[in-house]
Amino acid sequence: MPSERNQAIVGAYCRQRNAWEEGRRRSPEERIELLGRLERTLVSRRGEVCAALAEDLGKPEIESFLAEYLFVLQDIRMLRKKLKKWLKPRRVGSPIYFLPCRNQLVREPFGIVLIIAPWNYPVQLSLAPLVAAIAAGNTVILKPSEMAPACAVFLQTLLEEVFQPGHVDVVQGGAEVSQGLLEEGPDFVFFTGSTEVGRKVGTQAAEALAPAVLELGGKCPCIVDASADVEIAAKRILIGKFFNAGQTCFAPDFVAVAATVKTELVEALSRLLLEKPWEKEMSRIVNLKHYERILGLVSGREIRKGEDDSENLHLAPRILPDADWSDPALQDEIFGPILPVVSFETLAELKVKLRDYKDPLALYIFSRDQDFIAAVSGAIRSGGICINDTLKQGSNLKLPFGGIGTSGHGRYRGKRGLESFTYERAVTKRYFFKDVFESLPPRGKQVEFLKKWLK
Repeated sequence: MPSERNQAIVGAYCRQRNAWEEGRRRSPEERIELLGRLERTLVSRRGEVCAALAEDLGKPEIESFLAEYLFVLQDIRMLRKKLKKWLKPRRVGSPIYFLPCRNQLVREPFGIVLIIAPWNYPVQLSLAPLVAAIAAGNTVILKPSEMAPACAVFLQTLLEEVFQPGHVDVVQGGAEVSQGLLEEGPDFVFFTGSTEVGRKVGTQAAEALAPAVLELGGKCPCIVDASADVEIAAKRILIGKFFNAGQTCFAPDFVAVAATVKTELVEALSRLLLEKPWEKEMSRIVNLKHYERILGLVSGREIRKGEDDSENLHLAPRILPDADWSDPALQDEIFGPILPVVSFETLAELKVKLRDYKDPLALYIFSRDQDFIAAVSGAIRSGGICINDTLKQGSNLKLPFGGIGTSGHGRYRGKRGLESFTYERAVTKRYFFKDVFESLPPRGKQVEFLKKWLK
């Protein structure tokens, strides 16, 4: 007898495959109406969003509201407003020997989309790819993170209220469920998570010949040179670092500062850390395993605000002002409220060091020197770049979001989300007129004719 969990997987795929085999295609108007229904339902249940996030991650209400509620609403509203325009077929020309002829590029859905969501932004990173997939005309199977159980239950009840089974299905469970969902052979895979797991997901998607978007992470460097406004840089670095307790895949992971202004920057960071009640408005770490892993990265002198609380999984925010490039905190992605600060003497030295951090999701540069910015930008590949601030490049729906190399591949958000969840289908239409360039045997004189006219 198959397990109940396997029955849920098989049932979700059967419903969705049957819908495609029956030719059930939702028009753009239907998709817009469904997204409107999702918007209205999400607005009516706003309190439940914040409550679930507080239960799972202890998120401050302002973080929940901005990052996991309002951001999703803005995405839905943009897609509803622009969907018909973005889906409009695009006319293209033809070679003269095809005329008369009409050609179009039409955006078509892939089919069954599997979304495997993470725990750090469990609502946003479930719903943002889902609304793009639905707007594109796909059906969706969502596997929420089992590490955010209250949010997983909320997502299931929310989506069951808006969508019919076979259009959107939510399947709960852990890693074994993700494995089972991948083995069933979706038409498209969207995964957000670690690079290690992303490699496995990408391999399985490739075996099924299914395209995939992989949103991964990596150590995102934050570079401060001698020309930067140190006070403003310190403020913006800490805001980006401590949002969601540092559990953001494109947060600044560490700071590399020019040696001539290191003392000034450390003083500004320390003052801001100690003056503001960061520890009172900070999410908790998701579980004890991650809590202990993050603490294990701390070495040397630290500047800390508040106390660690392992029972409640609250980790005090801290700066490591004397970090070295060889320290544990400079090796693996931190994904927590710890900010190591290292220094560099020359641009050449910095470029060599940065090459060890392959393909981060984001690169942050604080500088007024355009030549320095260009040199650092060219020294390392990254999914995005933000100059003189943090997080902004990943929080703008008008910009595509995604990684490169070890930080993933594929883009989404706004228009790029619609493009990622569709493929361009080439359509050519000809007419029943005499064909001047028709080629039927015998072709003896046709070569000379073609040579004369097709030069």
